[in-house]
Amino acid sequence: MITRQRKTWPYGVAAAALLLATTGCSGTSADDGTTSGTPTAEPSVTTSAPSTTESPSDGSQPTATDTAPGGTPTASDGAGDGAAPESTRCLTPDLAGSLAPVEGGGSAGHYEVAIVLTNTSGTDCVLQGWPGASFVGDGDGTQIGAAATLDRSSPHEPVTLAPGDAAHAVVLVSNAENYGDECRQTPADGLRVYPPGETRSLFVQNDELTLVGCASAEQELLEVGAFQPGE
Repeated sequence: MITRQRKTWPYGVAAAALLLATTGCSGTSADDGTTSGTPTAEPSVTTSAPSTTESPSDGSQPTATDTAPGGTPTASDGAGDGAAPESTRCLTPDLAGSLAPVEGGGSAGHYEVAIVLTNTSGTDCVLQGWPGASFVGDGDGTQIGAAATLDRSSPHEPVTLAPGDAAHAVVLVSNAENYGDECRQTPADGLRVYPPGETRSLFVQNDELTLVGCASAEQELLEVGAFQPGE
């Protein structure tokens, strides 16, 4: 244990210190009410711009927010995996989406569907990496369950799309019935998809497939691969 020792000051030094404390160190009051002496620093003020989330509609997208439960955007993290720079990247407003079955895909208790994105702009653009994806339903774009995890083993080279060209990303889907009553099976209208590097989504409608999600976010039914050339 460290013991602090009390110092004893000579009488003359103590008296001088007392005199100094009562005279020289205190500020003097001016006629205008201000006090001279050492100025007091003003408190610093930190300002920040409010955060915003873009939620544009492409005309086919149901009314919905672009955030997952809890307010966190469900955007792809492809930008951190070599995604194309913004100057050449395919942007959400320039893409049209569709879903297609994958013949012979899947395994026991699973099946595969493909997210197909087509370049509808008048210039070339690049898709690289993984899309963000989640089931949506209720006719209004409400997210169903957990967002897709990413299949990091899939190749993710840049895919250049000329106007009218398409690329696809395969989604491995677990059968909702595998999870019993805990799943709370819910029919899906389609998928909300975020192209790589984008915070704006598009609604990809389900026209021919039977898609069923789990309302419970505890079950992760979707695993998506990176975009590959072609439909």
